[in-house]
Amino acid sequence: MDAKPVFSLTNRWLVGSVCGTLAIAVIAAAIGFVLLPSVQDGTQFQGIWNAICSAAGVSRHWAQNESIVYPADGAVSAVTITPQTLAHRDTDAAQRGGVLATRCVGCHNASQVVAPLLAGQDAAFVYKQLSDFQSGARTNVIMTSIVKGLSDSDMRDLAQYFASSGHLISGGATVSEPPIVARGDPTKNVVSCAVCHGGVDHKAGAPFMQSLSASYLEAQLHAFATGQRHNDAGEQMRNIARNLTEAEIKEAAAYYSGFKDVGTRVSQP
Repeated sequence: MDAKPVFSLTNRWLVGSVCGTLAIAVIAAAIGFVLLPSVQDGTQFQGIWNAICSAAGVSRHWAQNESIVYPADGAVSAVTITPQTLAHRDTDAAQRGGVLATRCVGCHNASQVVAPLLAGQDAAFVYKQLSDFQSGARTNVIMTSIVKGLSDSDMRDLAQYFASSGHLISGGATVSEPPIVARGDPTKNVVSCAVCHGGVDHKAGAPFMQSLSASYLEAQLHAFATGQRHNDAGEQMRNIARNLTEAEIKEAAAYYSGFKDVGTRVSQP
């Protein structure tokens, strides 16, 4: 009895199985990348090409308010943050930073809505923002003037001081966690906020956002969305913010600002 080769077009079982597999793959792709996305109501799904891109998680210009304006000077952050950056508390540095912080606590305290609360904030984040204000990668009339005379050592000392001077997360949330915070939105290539900003994990140099004011958080998301703020590494926050709806921005800001503020304090030097 002659044995027929397995991998041969004359082997009807091989041809049948390959054709069947290809047919299933084509049908599944059509359903997953075209049919299901195209019946969604979101702006990002309008049109076959948008439906395919959204299902694949490819970032496209979906947001209705997405007039992106990039700074003319193109200044970006030159600070490289790693998990080791200011990871270890330095008591001496915190004491030196406390002396420098006397002109900071007037704005960066729990009663303010336009400036972020810095007590208990991530040290690497504080250091990066101070460095960016000094280099022009981030701009603000008041902050640019304040950091002008600071040395790199001064900025590190301030970061150590604020990181050790209180607790941002001091209670439970008073607002239900919105989907954009908990799960993100893969159809818009938006990762969960909790992945980088605490809750699920914490990315080195990313701010903790619990207890920050809603007005401040909304302002920063809008600044990222328009390109007015551009000191995020790899444009990560700009790519996320420009794909958020106004409702999602407000929901995220309300959630993070809704954490109870029991025990939060700003230590005086």
